[in-house]
Amino acid sequence: MEKTYMHTGIPVKAKLDGMNYMAGLKVWISYNKPYDIEYLYWEPNTPCAWRMVAETHVAYKVKDVQAAVDEAVAEGADVLLPKYSLGGTCAIAYVGYPNGGPQVEFFQD
Repeated sequence: MEKTYMHTGIPVKAKLDGMNYMAGLKVWISYNKPYDIEYLYWEPNTPCAWRMVAETHVAYKVKDVQAAVDEAVAEGADVLLPKYSLGGTCAIAYVGYPNGGPQVEFFQD
């Protein structure tokens, strides 16, 4: 499956100026476009897996989030966040690898 690099996501310990809130996941997000870095401040009561909250991730744009997740699971990944709708046709999902590699976000628009 074709994957296009989007950004690297880095958790931060305090909210940064200009962050936007994603209520469903209880996370504040800002984006540094010149360097393709996404900063994430997670609320303490987020429903997300601890690895999403604590670890850096690499994000890729894909045509089909579920197919990307299925492919990753077949390669040994664990699902950290199943396909999650961002509204309209946009969706994300997160997987993590048990060997300590970075977690991966898949994004579909």
